[in-house]
Amino acid sequence: MKLKILVVQPSVKAGETDKNIDNVKNLLDETNILSSDLIVLPELWTTGWDCPNFNKYSEPLEVSKTYKFLKEISLKYNTNVIGGSSILRKPSQKDRNTCIILNRKGEILDKFHLFSLRGEAEGSFLEEGKSPLIVKTDIGNIGISICYDLRFPEMFRTYAFNEADIIVNMAAWPKAYIDEYITLAKARAIENQIYFICASLTGKINEMYSFGGNSMVIDFHGKIVAGLNEEETVLQAEIDTDIMKAYRQQMPILGDTKKDYQTLEIK
Repeated sequence: MKLKILVVQPSVKAGETDKNIDNVKNLLDETNILSSDLIVLPELWTTGWDCPNFNKYSEPLEVSKTYKFLKEISLKYNTNVIGGSSILRKPSQKDRNTCIILNRKGEILDKFHLFSLRGEAEGSFLEEGKSPLIVKTDIGNIGISICYDLRFPEMFRTYAFNEADIIVNMAAWPKAYIDEYITLAKARAIENQIYFICASLTGKINEMYSFGGNSMVIDFHGKIVAGLNEEETVLQAEIDTDIMKAYRQQMPILGDTKKDYQTLEIK
């Protein structure tokens, strides 16, 4: 199945949800979108990485501006939307770094691995998600991950063993470590024989944090089909999941993988 993918790579203004939504809207309006099967946004694109103020930025899900906007672009472009992540909450729950997924209906993913850096422990401000998620859509099964999840290969192996066709990672990855981001993403694509889509923030949010961009679509060989540097724009790419599945049959790495390995002790 040939699929048209759009990845939005915006810069953000800390805590300014309305301006950040307008910015993404303008980026999409300025792009010549003839058709789309999937639009992907990055992590925390509505607020930026600002842990101490997450609770101030949090939106109740039922009246979320973010949810309303994502629904609008889903209908406007007649496409599936993986809406990056935003700080949202449901009644009687703590704030969560939440991904809104629209594929004819809304589905919600909570972040699985929470990130800690320089004393700003994300887990101190947000409730942790409980499990990974594969979303069944009209374009195939999509495994969802957010930023720090990229460092945990066992999560992506679980997706591969459960027939994911595409894996998405939405990130606010620091510019200083962007080489790691690219290397890890390629590794996840190669080892799981899968298309891997990365959507990352770009630009500088404050004196401490600059994001590295480098949003990209990677094929099952680890080749970057389409990629960005640090520019603020929309990436367009086309992939073919039928070619991927044919390659898996020719090179059955997943079928040859043992689920358990025993360590031998040599005395």
